[in-house]
Amino acid sequence: MKNFKMTIAYDGRKYMGFSERKGNPDKAVQGKLEMILTKMYNTYVEVVSACNTEAGVHAKRQIVNFIAPEDTYDCDGVFEYFEKYLPDDIIILSVEIVDERFHSRYLVKSLSFEYRIWKHNAPRRPLFERHQVNVLNQVLNVKKMKEAAISFVGEHNFIAFSTNTKVKNTFKKIYEVAIQESETEIIIIITANGFLLNMERLIVGTLIQIGTGQLPVNAVEMALQTCKTDYVGHKAMSDALSLVEVNY
Repeated sequence: MKNFKMTIAYDGRKYMGFSERKGNPDKAVQGKLEMILTKMYNTYVEVVSACNTEAGVHAKRQIVNFIAPEDTYDCDGVFEYFEKYLPDDIIILSVEIVDERFHSRYLVKSLSFEYRIWKHNAPRRPLFERHQVNVLNQVLNVKKMKEAAISFVGEHNFIAFSTNTKVKNTFKKIYEVAIQESETEIIIIITANGFLLNMERLIVGTLIQIGTGQLPVNAVEMALQTCKTDYVGHKAMSDALSLVEVNY
């Protein structure tokens, strides 16, 4: 049996997330992939992803793998079959055969998410980018955001930055929170060894509210020290968030 590793990308606006919701596979990226595999092999084949992107979240580079029950298709055959049946908002970037021990989720060392903010004073409204950016109506103080972002780096208890308080292990390690600014956009890139439910969006929402002056610069430090949501900002909209890199 072959273990196929695929790099995929998708527009997440129409989906309830990557992972299949029971009884509603058509609303999940995983469901779309597994329905095609069922056609290919005439049996159910599970698709495992590097992480579960939430409802509305995009992926520029998501990694998945599946164990083929038979040797009917090679890499080119898998690529061509998927591209024939996939909807327009999911594409296959690459297909390769990997060691049978490769697991796209358990072996992940780091994940990077990108959040795009369209600046209030940008010289133009977004056109081609409009479905993948958060258009703000306030000016952000990027200097304060960068200062606050430093406190995220390291291993911390991120329970205050999650909407799931019942998870067993709430400690995650953030390697970097990079904030880039151009004439039109502010882009926040978060790299960590993993993320709790909605952790990325709550981190971004907190930084945005620090940038607008609604939260103090030390809000991140206080949230991590006290584990209280009083210092955490709103949950930023999902449409502007994308999974951009997975490292093994």
